[in-house]
Amino acid sequence: MTAGQPLQLGKVSRDMLRSIISIILNVLYFVILNIPMYTDKAHMADGSVREWHRSPVDRLNISDMPWLFYLQIAISVICTVTSLLMMFGVKVKVVRTIQLISLIVSAIVFVAILIITSNSHAKYA
Repeated sequence: MTAGQPLQLGKVSRDMLRSIISIILNVLYFVILNIPMYTDKAHMADGSVREWHRSPVDRLNISDMPWLFYLQIAISVICTVTSLLMMFGVKVKVVRTIQLISLIVSAIVFVAILIITSNSHAKYA
């Protein structure tokens, strides 16, 4: 390396970094999806208002769409397995491609779950 060349990460380092970030993101997706971040209110027969604090996963189960969470689990497992393969030295182009696609799809499904469950609290009460 000469004095004028910028310092670049090697191919192995980039793959390792992407694998670590991928695993961390998939763990964070599950943590965030299980945090009770929504408050649902319902008027009771006696005139009082009852509140429930629910996570996006709870709302998906109530609204008969748990398949979205199962899809998130499946994609995260694929992403984590390919990331572990990359970390243990498997440098096949197919594994890299599957890792990148599953990481992108996992992020899209995560955002879709947050958007779908944040709609109206009336259908979940």
